[in-house]
Amino acid sequence: MKRTERNKKSRDFILMHAFAEFSAHGYAGSRLNQICARGNISKGLLYHYYADKDALYLSCVAMLFQDMVDYLQERIDLASLTVDQYFSVRLQFFQQHPLHRQMFYDVLMYPQSHLAEQIEQCRAAFDQFNNTALRTILEKEQLADSVTLDQAIKQFRAFVNFLGVYIREDSAADAEQKAGELLHTMLYGLIAR
Repeated sequence: MKRTERNKKSRDFILMHAFAEFSAHGYAGSRLNQICARGNISKGLLYHYYADKDALYLSCVAMLFQDMVDYLQERIDLASLTVDQYFSVRLQFFQQHPLHRQMFYDVLMYPQSHLAEQIEQCRAAFDQFNNTALRTILEKEQLADSVTLDQAIKQFRAFVNFLGVYIREDSAADAEQKAGELLHTMLYGLIAR
């Protein structure tokens, strides 16, 4: 195995264990010692690839949002996208990736203010995809008279963030159904029928 391949394998191995640790305990509750213990990783190896806890956390956050964007882009056709399809695909992602669901919750609910700028960069492609998808969906609908397209998108984004938190907190088998009910409740105030 070439050195570059070994380096990538080592980085990925550390990242996998760090992602599990940050997902389980959040940024504040995670410790580099626990990450090392979880993967039987020497501290020297960890510090060889990641300068500190912040660098490792940001790599995990970047992975989270890139995985989400990749998943959404593979499964969503913007030209024919509906509200139900959009949220169904997001829910499927979180059901298939429970660690991502937990990490998403931590990033939204407990933002690390000292990393805010870097986290914003990590989620830029995700935010751009969401804005495009939401604009595409809402442009096809007749909005309530008092709601502009930009207001509707802002409200949708707030709801989307809430939905991620809701799904993280409610691991019941009917969480998807409950989320769908919340979606329909939210839409009655936004879309004129």
